[in-house]
Amino acid sequence: MTAITTAYSYIICFILLSSFAAKCGAFSTGSKHLTRLAPLHSSSAEVTSSQFTPVFDFTLDDVATKRQSAASFERIDDAIMGGISLSSLRDVPDKDYASWSGVCRTDGGGFCGMRTLPFKDSPLNATGQEGIYLDCNLASDDEAERRIWKFTVRTDSSRGEMVYQSQFDLKQAIEDAKKQHADDNTDVNAEWARVMVPFDKFQLVRGPRLIPDGPPLNVTGGIYQIGMTLSKFVMNVNTTELDNFRPGYFDLRIKRIGFYNCHEDGGSNASVSTRITAVPTTLSKEDAEKRRPLALRLLLPIAKLLFSEQANRRRSAMRILREERKLSRARAIMFGIKYRRGSMGLFKSCAKTAGILSVDILRTAIKNTLKLVLLYPIRLLGATIRTVKKAMGMKVKPSLRE
Repeated sequence: MTAITTAYSYIICFILLSSFAAKCGAFSTGSKHLTRLAPLHSSSAEVTSSQFTPVFDFTLDDVATKRQSAASFERIDDAIMGGISLSSLRDVPDKDYASWSGVCRTDGGGFCGMRTLPFKDSPLNATGQEGIYLDCNLASDDEAERRIWKFTVRTDSSRGEMVYQSQFDLKQAIEDAKKQHADDNTDVNAEWARVMVPFDKFQLVRGPRLIPDGPPLNVTGGIYQIGMTLSKFVMNVNTTELDNFRPGYFDLRIKRIGFYNCHEDGGSNASVSTRITAVPTTLSKEDAEKRRPLALRLLLPIAKLLFSEQANRRRSAMRILREERKLSRARAIMFGIKYRRGSMGLFKSCAKTAGILSVDILRTAIKNTLKLVLLYPIRLLGATIRTVKKAMGMKVKPSLRE
């Protein structure tokens, strides 16, 4: 019964996100800043003495460690809410870093992310540590401030939407690195920035939104997931977008991700880095999928059919052809046939287009049926429950649609 309930919850979550994205343009009309966040944290300049313990090492110190570190992460982009962004963390052979790169698009979404796969044996032990650090360099451009950068931490084995996050100021970290090496003969533009995010700056979020009065992060039970997000969404109680967000290509080169602790030692301003002992073992993507409940494994293919990334991209292409090129739907379909004809011939192009249209019609019919049978009744029930709770003076979590 638990497995069925979990699977059912995943399907409902998919439906809610898809419907919300379609209704609201995937948060495209987010409100302006309504609350102020705690100051962003980025630089090690404020620390008197620090010890840095890498958890994932992408340098050339050990090639096997470098490869395993890169293989420990999976992508989690905005396709889950109807977006078409695409990114990955990949090992770069013979280079002293890994590359987290991709294209972030605001059409239907607006974020790229990566997170560790489930740890195989036990969660990460963060006892005695004060936060997470990142050694990185933004190679794609010099406008880090036009994106929201976040660290993500999870303290349980779930993989749902509620996690702890903290924004960090990558631009400031880069500037601090340049100042620190201003007197060197090396190219200051190539210096590696060190981002430091204390655990006490992480806050509980649901999607891109802060949960008011959420419990503080407690890492004594271990850390089950570490992740990063590049987003157009500012952490806030209400859905809030960054003004002047820069979509498109990005390339963040990463040397290390790990823990740090700092203490007073008489003002020596020393930093000590320890070598990684062993990369935490994670499940492979295939093993992680096999560990899902049976009901969820059976239902996920249906969810992927309903919320296909390819379908999202086709929908985006259709929007561009109709809104920007002013084509009718029929002419846009003919454009697709002509485009494919060059590589597969007219007959195959027509057949493929007919197949795509048939699948899209079926997908739309199934979605609308699920909305009528499941989504709308659940929304009504949820709204009723929230109204009753408010009348009783109880705290109510905002829905994703508010």
